[in-house]
Amino acid sequence: MLKNSLYLKLLGALIKKGHKLKAKKIIDNAFLYVGSINAVPLDQLLLKLFLTLNTFVETKTLSIKRRSYTIPFAISLKRRIYLAISWLLKAVSENKRRFPFSLKLGMEINSILKSKSSAALKYKKLNNKQAILNRANIHYRW
Repeated sequence: MLKNSLYLKLLGALIKKGHKLKAKKIIDNAFLYVGSINAVPLDQLLLKLFLTLNTFVETKTLSIKRRSYTIPFAISLKRRIYLAISWLLKAVSENKRRFPFSLKLGMEINSILKSKSSAALKYKKLNNKQAILNRANIHYRW
């Protein structure tokens, strides 16, 4: 069920102007590329991708008495999936090489799974670093 949910969330994030078939083709080509390199089925690729980009905290900025504080919050599963997908797509869109989007998506997924220097993993590390640095402000959550 989680595999189906992750696939559908990724598909929904890529749909532009109702072109569901184009988005499906992009995702399928990207996972075909990654699957051919790693020889791993789609459901295991999606699960590994989510577990690698998974985080349990997010930092938000709140203004309290004319001062702003960065506060770490615990997040739900739905928000964790959203953050993982948004970090992935942000990393792919920042890739300036002249390749098709599906190939850039496949290369980014492959670098995440191999734990190489991936832009999406940098976003995750930055988020966790901000949460650790601002853990003293956790009492402002309430």
